[in-house]
Amino acid sequence: MGDEQLQALEMGDQERLPELVFVIAQARRIADALGVDVNPLLGPIKQQGQARKAAPAPLSSSSTAAVNRSQQRARLSPQSYTQSRTTPSSNGAGLRWFGSLALVAGLIAAGAWGWQRAPQLAQQMLPLLPKSSEKPTPRPPAKPASQPARPSEPLTVSATEPSWLSVRTQQGKQLYEGMFSGSRQFPIGTGLQLRAGRPDLVKVNQGETPAKPLGRIDQIRWVSFNAAPPR
Repeated sequence: MGDEQLQALEMGDQERLPELVFVIAQARRIADALGVDVNPLLGPIKQQGQARKAAPAPLSSSSTAAVNRSQQRARLSPQSYTQSRTTPSSNGAGLRWFGSLALVAGLIAAGAWGWQRAPQLAQQMLPLLPKSSEKPTPRPPAKPASQPARPSEPLTVSATEPSWLSVRTQQGKQLYEGMFSGSRQFPIGTGLQLRAGRPDLVKVNQGETPAKPLGRIDQIRWVSFNAAPPR
């Protein structure tokens, strides 16, 4: 159903409306699409249609042709009512037209609501956006977890037979001096110095290293031991 048909029906323009039977059918069609009862409105229309109009005075051939052309432009024929503007009419043509109109109205309403809410939404989102003048503070690289320094393993001194022995630190502090036999441990600290009367009888080792003698029987001298590097 075209726009001109709807406008003529809404304005009650009888010059542009088709015959009464088609006007009634047109009104019922729109009422079905809108879901309203149009019967109370059709009673007066039917009564008006029963009163016949007086026959017009005869017109000349030229005037008749002009009137026909004018009526063709302004009056909607029954064929234009029963057929659509572009495609053959069907029972769902009016529903599709009103559905499209409702969709357009809904989009316009949603756009108006979004336009009104845009400033408020912008104010709510502004604190969440990063400021262009602020630069994120770079995080310092993670430092590897420092392991506590392991104390150096003590120096184990052993002798199967008695031997004179002197033990002192690198700074000269005396830790032991006298006849020595058996086994004993000395904290190595920054370093130790050992001197034995029988170097071949006195053995030393640190940690799991095998024990070794301080030297040959004739090598009576100070032997230095430093702290072993951590594993």
